[in-house]
Formats: sequence, structure tokens, C-alpha cells
Amino acid sequence: MAWDHGYFSATSYTCGAYRELAPAWLDFAALLKGHQPPRGHEGEAFSYLELGSGMGFGLCLLAAAYPEGQFTGIDFQPDHIVHSRRLAQRLGLANISFQEADFLSLAASPGPLSAAHHYVVAHGIATWISEPIQAALLQLASAALTPGGILYCSYNTFPGWLAATAYQHLADELRRGGAHSGQTLKGAAERLTGLLGSTEAPSALAQAQPALRAKLAQIPNQNAAYVLQEYGNEGWQPIYVADLHRRCATHKLRFHASATLPENFLDLLPANVRPAVLAETDPGLRQSLQDLAINQSFRRDLFLRGVAFSTDSELRQRISGVMLRLLEAPATESYVFTTSFGQVSGAVERYRQLEQGLTGGPRSFGQLLEDTGIALPELAKTVSLLLHSGRIGFDRCACADFNRARQVNDQLLELILDGRPYDHLLAPGSGGAVVFSLVEALILDGQRRHLGGQELEQHLQQGLAGRGRSLQGEAAEKLTAFAERQPRLQALGVLP
Repeated sequence: MAWDHGYFSATSYTCGAYRELAPAWLDFAALLKGHQPPRGHEGEAFSYLELGSGMGFGLCLLAAAYPEGQFTGIDFQPDHIVHSRRLAQRLGLANISFQEADFLSLAASPGPLSAAHHYVVAHGIATWISEPIQAALLQLASAALTPGGILYCSYNTFPGWLAATAYQHLADELRRGGAHSGQTLKGAAERLTGLLGSTEAPSALAQAQPALRAKLAQIPNQNAAYVLQEYGNEGWQPIYVADLHRRCATHKLRFHASATLPENFLDLLPANVRPAVLAETDPGLRQSLQDLAINQSFRRDLFLRGVAFSTDSELRQRISGVMLRLLEAPATESYVFTTSFGQVSGAVERYRQLEQGLTGGPRSFGQLLEDTGIALPELAKTVSLLLHSGRIGFDRCACADFNRARQVNDQLLELILDGRPYDHLLAPGSGGAVVFSLVEALILDGQRRHLGGQELEQHLQQGLAGRGRSLQGEAAEKLTAFAERQPRLQALGVLP
């Protein structure tokens, strides 16, 4: 077999940043289920490994946000490694390295990966590779983790991906016939749509897979690099949760919690399926019932190599020290959260009380316990939903390097303006990143040139036109929206 083992290697992957991969987020998710995280406290030194680090953008942001950590990215695609190393050098990051390596070869001779890591993450890789490569991935993750360390593994799951299997199969057959990959994906969508009949007279396939029509309609509008990487791999195969959990268990990796925080609270399940799920006493089977009940399509699971269970007193002490802050939380008359369990509504008074407690600045979980009088389990759920919605975040002001972050963001802004496909800036105050568009980069560039009013609008429009882009909406509206957002970005250390 070729060096890529059937993985689609003709193009590079997209540049993404994912909040669930941040150490503070992983620690909190582990705490929710009673595990003492591998770091004793925020700001403690740690080692972090990403298997399948792609273009390295997200890992570079984490390295910039957590200067006390040592970060390593592993990827077998040389184009990815070249990009990652050059980006890390451009951003001036000394606490990160990237290694070009193949999982099979590394599993046979782990070398530097035998060192203990507190965190190992594998985002969007496990179900895009063939089973022998997946086994090597899990073997490496287990070998690289220190006892008590956390593995984050996200993957496509059944039953939610059942409808897409017909599309991927047809695309794979067309590809085997010699069609170009981009044409293959478009042609497969068109051909399969033609087999669905009309909405008034659906075919047997459309009746059996009612979600397929909507899935096919999305493909032409999705990022081309994502679609190619999503469906173009010979090893593409979503998996039922029980199957992956069993495979992890053979490598001493025990499922513990979900990094999708609301999924740790089964009382949030829809009322019509909740009793059937909660009635099951076996934890593994309960996970299967949960996924079937909600038609789960993507999981962000945390596995442990050795569990450090907490007593109630230890858990309260540790979680009480977690620092929280407001993020971008505009005033709202209702609190409705979109989760994999469906729409979840919260009591307005409770959520508003908690957010008001953070308006004066960051507060610890323990301080919020005292201020609100909410019981710990209920406050943990309330905080989890607010974190999930992006209204609040973790606070890292005490150990963040704001000068370094400013230098990193200045470089990122230059790269965005130069046409790099980046859409995030570093937020040192929360230990994460925030979405930041080309439109916002151009507005900020105009402000730094001391432009205002119509001159700034013209700068924005000309900047987009010069990059082959057009403005969606009115320029004045974009300027107003950015002006409203700017103080929040300054509070997070995104902007000076």
C-alpha cells in the first residue's frame, strides 16, 4: 500500500481551532465525573501530545495560550508538518514541536513518545483511517499517557452517520473508477440526489433514509478541503460507541466522560427517551442507548489511563478552584441551549444570576457556589451549559502571558490579511481562541491606520475586493458590530 495507507493525501486539511482540546476544558470535563485531572492546578507545567495534528494551527494557538505546557504534534502528511513548523516559527513559539511520522511505524518504535504526557488528543482521525492504523493510534495514545492522563478522541458515530454511508460508498466507487476526487464528490451527490425522487413522491431510499436529502444538499456549500478529507479516505468508517470503547479498553484506556459537556448530564435527555436510558444500570450499554435515542453522529470522548477517583470533599475542593469569566454574552430574555440532546431550556433567573456574578470580573466556582446558593451538582450543570453555549469561559489571567499573546495575534492578523485561511485569534484571558474574520481584520487594520467613517468603510470594501471577496451586508453594520465586540475582545486580551 502507498505511504498514505488509503488516507486522502492529495490536498491539505483545513485550519481549525477547537475549544474542547484546551487543557482547562479537559480538566473540567474530567472533574464532572469525579476524576482528579493530571494537573494539580491551573498554571502547572504539563506535556501535551496531538496525534494527527493536521495543519498545526489549533495546536499552535494552545501552545501560545499555555506557555507552561510543552506541546508536540505528530502527522504523517509532510505538507502539514511544513506548514505547522513555519507557523510556529512565525508566531515565535518555543514550547512546541512537530514530527512527521506514521502511526504504524511509531507503534513499532515509539521513541520519543515513550515519555509521559498528561494529555493526548486525537481530533477527527480515529474513524477516517483503516482499522490497523486506528489500532496503532490507540496503542500510541496509551503508551504516551502518564497514569491518570487524559485521552481526547473525537469520531463519527452511528446511527447518525447511517444516511451518509450511501453517499460515501457511491463516491468511493466513482473514485475507484478513476474520477478526479473533486468531481467524484460532486458527481456522487448529484447522482444520489437523482435516486431520491421528489419530496412529494420520495423513492424507497428516501423513505428509508429521510436525512439523506438534507445531507446531500449541504455538500456543495461546504468547504471543499473539508469534504475531500471527510469522505475521500478509504478507511472512512463511522463506528458505534460500544465498538470503539471496547477497542480502547484493550489498550488500558477507560471511557470516563464527554468533552461535549451537556452529554455528561443524562437528565437533559428528551423526556420521551430519558426513562429508557436512565433505567439501564450498565454504564456502557447506557452510552449505546443514549446514542441510539438521539441519533448521535459525533462524539468527543475522554478516556483515562488509570482513574484517580475523588471523594466528595476532594471533588468540591478541586472544582471550587476553577476560575470562570464572562465571554461574549449579550443580554437575553431566555436561555435556550442547542445540544446533541436537542434544545434545552434553563430557568432565566438562575442563569442570569450566575452571569451577573461574573460581570464584575472572574470568579471561582467556589465563590459562585457561595454567591448563588445553588447546590454543587446543579451549578456544575448550569456552568456546563453556559460553557457549551460560549457565554462564559475559563479564566487564565493569573498565568497568561499577555505580551506574548499580543505578539502572536499581531502575526496572525498579518497572515489573515495576507490571505492565509485562518479565522481565529488567541484569547489569553480564557486560555482559548475566538473566531475572527477577514472582515474584522480589515476593520482593525483600518483603525490602526486612523481611518474612520466613510474612509473605513471604503477600506473594508476595497480590501475584500482586492482579495476576490464581496461584502455580505452593509459596511456600516459590520463597523457597528465590530465596535460592540471590541471591548469584549480587549477584556480577553485578544486586542490591546
